[in-house]
Amino acid sequence: MTVHPAGIAGSQRPHVVLAAFDVIGELAPLLAEWTAAAQQERPWAATLGVGPSLFGELSGLADLRPTRLHRLPVFPGDELDPARSDGDLLVMVAADAADTASAAVDAYAALGEGAAELRWRQTGFVRPGRGTRRNLLGFKDGSMNPRRPWDLDRHVWVTTGERTWMVGGTYLVYRRIRFELAGWNALAVSEQEQIVGRHKISGAPLGHAHEFDPRLLEELPEDSHVRVSAAKSNNWAAMLRRGYSYADSDDDAGLIFLAFQKDPRRQFAPVMARIAEQDALRRHVTHTASAVFALPPSGGLLALR
Repeated sequence: MTVHPAGIAGSQRPHVVLAAFDVIGELAPLLAEWTAAAQQERPWAATLGVGPSLFGELSGLADLRPTRLHRLPVFPGDELDPARSDGDLLVMVAADAADTASAAVDAYAALGEGAAELRWRQTGFVRPGRGTRRNLLGFKDGSMNPRRPWDLDRHVWVTTGERTWMVGGTYLVYRRIRFELAGWNALAVSEQEQIVGRHKISGAPLGHAHEFDPRLLEELPEDSHVRVSAAKSNNWAAMLRRGYSYADSDDDAGLIFLAFQKDPRRQFAPVMARIAEQDALRRHVTHTASAVFALPPSGGLLALR
């Protein structure tokens, strides 16, 4: 029975730490140690992934490269920092406490000493509350995520047309999105709601009373975020989205956007291209980092030894 990678489906943990590494030494022992650590029972969920750069022509791994693992294009308006983007390997730890997630990533970094060098590290948190949580813009984020097992099979988990060792896994798109909070907070709530396409307090689609009321996209402003990014507006390109807030400094805070899917080129990339061109919210946010990783099922990375 295939065991899907940990920390993706189910309830979202309140804290996450992502760390990307570049390989500088022997890969096989590193993957064996990390896999063994990830399979142990812990009070956190550790997810391991590999980036496109790991499969270069000189790596000896080119024949094992996942067929859907490709670097994302740069989209209009992106201001990507290379030092915060990409990476050969990923360790993602989700936990109930921030220090627990941080300590777990520290432990993986220690196991990789001499074989993997830290490229970037990013922490994120979910704001306190009940139900769908709010991002730093003050709006509920992630209301329309796929949740049913058959929806995850359709949109998230790799099933066919892929390397055997990736079946049961998924692909992660990571985007670090800085919010221009001063300008946003200066807008009237009614203006913010027109940009997002939802009521701020209830989270309901504009013109409705409840968060999960059906969204009639034709009733929303054409350039509203909800309408532009909806799966229905993008050939039903649905993804499992996990949003975490970050606040690295007073003038650098925003969203850690994590999207899990079967094929980033068919799901995330066309949606992001549409957002970059048409989304009114794009004027109030800046994408500062980007990466894509293949996340195999439990034990899948051992195929690369």
